Amino acid sequence: MAKVNFLGATFRLKYVTGHNDQNEPMFTTKTYRNLNGSHKAEDLLAVASGIASLSSLTLDSIVKQETTDLS
Repeated sequence: MAKVNFLGATFRLKYVTGHNDQNEPMFTTKTYRNLNGSHKAEDLLAVASGIASLSSLTLDSIVKQETTDLS
């Protein structure tokens, strides 16, 4: 059976900064690193929504990325 070791996690908040000449949205991303592995998705969503509410930009998406070691 494979052993899975949590190494780290990040989450990214993607904001809409405006639109280009073709009316396509332009984005900026803010990354938060060094998350521990004990958080729940609902907790991260609440934190990300709280952080996004402090910004004047429109939140487009929230992405969580985990890194694990398989052996």
